[in-house]
Amino acid sequence: MNTARAILRNNELLRHLDNNGLDRIAKMAVRRSYCGSTTIYAHGDPADAVYGVIAGQVQISARSSELDEVLLGSYSSGRVFGVVSVIDGLPRCVTARAAPKAEVFAICREDFLRLLTSDPLLALSLLNVFCQHERIATRLITDEYALRSVPARLAHRVLELAGRHGNGQESADQAVEISQADLAKYVFVSRQVVNQYLGEWQTRGWISTSRCRVTVTDRKALAMVAANGGGHA
Repeated sequence: MNTARAILRNNELLRHLDNNGLDRIAKMAVRRSYCGSTTIYAHGDPADAVYGVIAGQVQISARSSELDEVLLGSYSSGRVFGVVSVIDGLPRCVTARAAPKAEVFAICREDFLRLLTSDPLLALSLLNVFCQHERIATRLITDEYALRSVPARLAHRVLELAGRHGNGQESADQAVEISQADLAKYVFVSRQVVNQYLGEWQTRGWISTSRCRVTVTDRKALAMVAANGGGHA
């Protein structure tokens, strides 16, 4: 119980609850493990539960009008996902999958809705989560439209992902576990285009790459590309 309580206390939606509230949630929450990029739920699935990430990463993606997959973001420990469809009762509008593995907890829709109606603080926390996600979505959309050139979008995205999953020290190398195919989906270009720019930047010493991993070794150089929109420093 103490382990479950500690995990839930780190969650953005549940951290305000006291020990009794956390114990009540822990009894409802079911732990699930996913590996090998397994799909947690797919676009069009019924919304049967709210999820929270315990460990690992979860990728959220959608299909464009041309049916290309677009990565909308990735969630790490403490983040909540799958809330919107649980609230409005409509089918899932995105796909969530382990990236490449994740451990999550799930609270079924009926239990979650009962919690919302019985705990005003939980409802307020949910509104706060919605506001945070809306701000992130707005910033991402603005960035993608403002950063029109491919190298600028790619440099910005690499820095953003490395900063989110790295060690938080700008002076140190920062790495992100991601394939070039998935990185291409973030930037809305082909994998070949991503490979071309990453190869050039590796030659210049700005990054290093290995299988499903990009390590930033010169943040300043990439930041200049992201700011100026060009492929050269």
